Amino acid sequence: MKKIAIYFMISVLLTACGTAENPTLPPPISSPFEYYGWVYVFYTESNYDLERMATYTNTAFATSPDQVKILSSLGFKYIIYVLNESIVLERIIKNEKLTVPIESQATIFYRDFLPDFREKFFTVYHDYLTQLKDELITTSVYDAIDIFYIADEPALHKNIYIDQGFLDQYADVFKQVFPDKKSAIAFSEITDPAVIASRPESGPHLAPPGSLDIIIVAPYFYDLTGEKDLPCKRDVIQNWLYSENSLSNINWAKQFNKPIIVAGDAEIKAGHSPKDCYITETYHILKDDSSIAGLIWFIYDKEYNEGDYFTGAANDPALVYLIENLGR
Repeated sequence: MKKIAIYFMISVLLTACGTAENPTLPPPISSPFEYYGWVYVFYTESNYDLERMATYTNTAFATSPDQVKILSSLGFKYIIYVLNESIVLERIIKNEKLTVPIESQATIFYRDFLPDFREKFFTVYHDYLTQLKDELITTSVYDAIDIFYIADEPALHKNIYIDQGFLDQYADVFKQVFPDKKSAIAFSEITDPAVIASRPESGPHLAPPGSLDIIIVAPYFYDLTGEKDLPCKRDVIQNWLYSENSLSNINWAKQFNKPIIVAGDAEIKAGHSPKDCYITETYHILKDDSSIAGLIWFIYDKEYNEGDYFTGAANDPALVYLIENLGR
C-alpha cells in the first residue's frame, strides 16, 4: 500500500467538486471477510463514490475527522484511520532548522543529520498522537474508528524505521496513546543486494511488533523484475499470493499468528487493468482461507498516479464493476 501518507496530504487539500450523482443502488450483500473494502482516500463531503461501495464493502479509509463523519453516516462497519508520519518528520525538520529538499525527504537518513534522531522522533511522535487523539475526541469521531494504519512498509523506509527496536517502539507508543484501538502495518521487503545498494533505505523485513494487532501484506502481481503474466490457473495464482511474490506474501505473515489483511492488486498498470482471473481468483482463494481476516483492494482513486505507471481502479469502470459483483 505504497506512499499512502502522500495520498493523505493530497486528500486533505482536495476541494469539493459538486454533489455526487448516484444511480439506483444495488441491493447490499454480505462479505465473507471480516474486513472488506477499497483503499479510497480522495473524497470530500460533496464528492465521493462511497454510497455504492457501502452496498458491497464494510471497511473504508479516512485521513481526517471529516472523512470519518462521512463514512459513519454511510454505515461502514469498520473505519481505518491513516496516520501520517510525514507530519512528525516535518516537525522535526522545522524544530531542528534542518535544510532538507522536499524531494529528498523520502530517502535521507535522518540519523545522519541528527545523532539523537530516535529520541527526538519519539518525543514529536508522542505529541502528534496525543494531539490527534484530542482532535478526534473533540470532533466526536473517536469512537467510530476501529483501526489505525500506523506505518507503510517499514523495511522499505529504513531511513525512518532504522531498526527492529525502532519499529517496536513506534507500535508501542501508539498503544500507549490509543490503548483501545487496533493497529495495522503493511509489510514488504527487498532482499536483492544489488537493489539495496542502489536504494539503501530498503532491506529485508522488520518483524511485526508484539503490540501490533493486524498484519497487512501486498502480494501484487509484480515484483522487482516487473509485471507478472501468470496463467489463469488457481494453483499458480495461489502460489504467487502465498509464497512466490518476493516482496510481500501471505505465508511470511502466517508465522506471527496475527490477523492478516491482504491488499488485493487492483491497480491499473501502464493503462492495463489486471486480468479478470487475478481479481476473481484472489477473492475466492482468500475467501476459502480462514486465517485471512480481510481483503482490501488497492487502489480505487481516480487521482492516484504513481510514476505515470500505476493508476487507480476508478479509471476503469469495468474493473470496479467486476470487483463489485464478486459476491453477488
